[in-house]
Amino acid sequence: MNLTKDRAREQIINLHTGIMSAARRSVQDAIKIGEIIAIQKPELEMKNEFNSWLKSLPFAENTARNYIQLFNYRHKTSTIEDLSTAYKKVSEIEYQEKQTVEQRKRSMIAEYRRTGIKPDGWDRSLDYIIKKDEDEQKLYEERKRKHLENVAKQKEAQGQQKQAEDLFSDVLSKAANEMIGNMKKRSEWKDKIKVSNNGKEDSFVDAIMDYLDTLEDDNRRIEACYNIIKVCKNIAVDLQKVKE
Repeated sequence: MNLTKDRAREQIINLHTGIMSAARRSVQDAIKIGEIIAIQKPELEMKNEFNSWLKSLPFAENTARNYIQLFNYRHKTSTIEDLSTAYKKVSEIEYQEKQTVEQRKRSMIAEYRRTGIKPDGWDRSLDYIIKKDEDEQKLYEERKRKHLENVAKQKEAQGQQKQAEDLFSDVLSKAANEMIGNMKKRSEWKDKIKVSNNGKEDSFVDAIMDYLDTLEDDNRRIEACYNIIKVCKNIAVDLQKVKE
């Protein structure tokens, strides 16, 4: 089919106009369906027949809801040229209204908390929000308290461990110092009583000095030394007899 460019342009314009008109009619038809459903709803609900009647229609319940919403917001959707855009517009309107409602609720709650008086327009849903907020705050405070308790316990345990380590270190240090002091004192005593260098390493001498350290005072130690000398003399005498 050969057409002049003017004729082709004319046909395209006519076809496009028909498409646009059909799209606009689709929006208007959807709004009309929504109106019919909205009118029928109250009466049928009174008879408890609305849901069954809705299921008898040739589309899903969600589609019926969309039609009703198009009707409810017809002053903002009637001029839209296609259903998809009209549905999107309804979603935007509902979202904005919901945000506005939520903001108003929060404003009323803030006023109530500030004054202690429930403002006009207060309903049970606001009581629920306040109760929920209080419960969440209590839960947060309880979790915070437990966290702080755990942190405190950890710090206390770390402090006790550090204290125990320091105490153990002090005990070891004290014991080491005492041992060094005793060794030095014993060495000085051996020098004082003229024990030879060979005798200083003699286990017999160390055994005697260990025994003397267990005694209460010097008088007991002096007595013990004389007894040791006496015992050693008697042993020497016996050994001499055996040798003869």
